[in-house]
Amino acid sequence: MSGATGVMTVILLETAVGGLVVLWLSGVWGNVRRGYFLLMGVTVALCALAAWALLRGAPESAAAVASAGDLVRARVSAGVFTILAVGWQLLLLARQERLARLTGVLAAVVGVVALVSVALLPPDVAPVRAIAELALGAVFLGSTLHGLLLGHWYLVERRLPKRYMVISAWWYIGGVVAAASAVVLSAQGPTAAPTGVSPLLSIPGFSTLLAGGLVAICALIAGFVWKLAGEGGRSIQAATGMFYLAVIMAFSAELSAKVGFF
Repeated sequence: MSGATGVMTVILLETAVGGLVVLWLSGVWGNVRRGYFLLMGVTVALCALAAWALLRGAPESAAAVASAGDLVRARVSAGVFTILAVGWQLLLLARQERLARLTGVLAAVVGVVALVSVALLPPDVAPVRAIAELALGAVFLGSTLHGLLLGHWYLVERRLPKRYMVISAWWYIGGVVAAASAVVLSAQGPTAAPTGVSPLLSIPGFSTLLAGGLVAICALIAGFVWKLAGEGGRSIQAATGMFYLAVIMAFSAELSAKVGFF
């Protein structure tokens, strides 16, 4: 697993795990209608399924991993995470809310395990730093996804108090801080040119500078999101519009930061 395949596996898994963890920690359960959890849950499940498919498709002989056993553990944990991510959505569709919540929380826990397993795959990256990089990236992408989808949900549930959007804004601010830390950590990684990615990103130091610049833009966006979310009303629609730009910048920043991970 290397080059574009490795990068996309990391990005998709970070999004799925981070999105699910932020969902359960944001306090929206019991306060936002069931439809939002279907919207967020299906998005997370699709990302998890795609990450698992990429992990399963990586040939063991060509995988840039510490050992074949590590790759098997990553595949199994990602597979269990995907099953649980899909399972809690099926339970939610069957209106088994209590069981769905328990399964969803369990999926988040298993997702963290899967993220750690993938972080331990690269043979040339210190385990602690690798885990920190992926955990920080998951907070960044997860908080961005949560903010975007929740902002859209306000168009459906117009009487929803602004406090949940304000909380998501604070999560996004925390995600930007996490992203900045992840960029600093990624700058200490291997500088070998990745294969199957843009030639510009293979220039030594360019991917780090690009990631840092994109995170700086995200920091600017975070200020606007926090201000607009606090105003409530129609300003939440404007905050959601800012999250469109945030999603583009966030995923581009993580791609640049993780391009040399494998």
